[in-house]
Amino acid sequence: MSEASLQASGDGRLEIAGTLDFSSVPGLWLQLQQQIASHDRLSVSLQGVASSNSAALALLLEAKDFAAARGCELGFSDLPQGLTDLAALSNALPLLS
Repeated sequence: MSEASLQASGDGRLEIAGTLDFSSVPGLWLQLQQQIASHDRLSVSLQGVASSNSAALALLLEAKDFAAARGCELGFSDLPQGLTDLAALSNALPLLS
């Protein structure tokens, strides 16, 4: 089973670390939903992500949609190159900006 973590680093900043895949994303999604629901603005760093697949892209896109519906400004930084490439290939990169 893959491990991923979501840590708050203060002032509306979060850090995601570990492996983002079909096994870890569902649990991480529940945590991210809670954070989005309780903030007006969040910045999420993915610097600690060791590996990811399409489940990670789905997580980020769903988070953006969820945040927009709740009036939360959500941004991502430090996306791993593989995730950036996947988003570009899927024409989804502008949605993550």
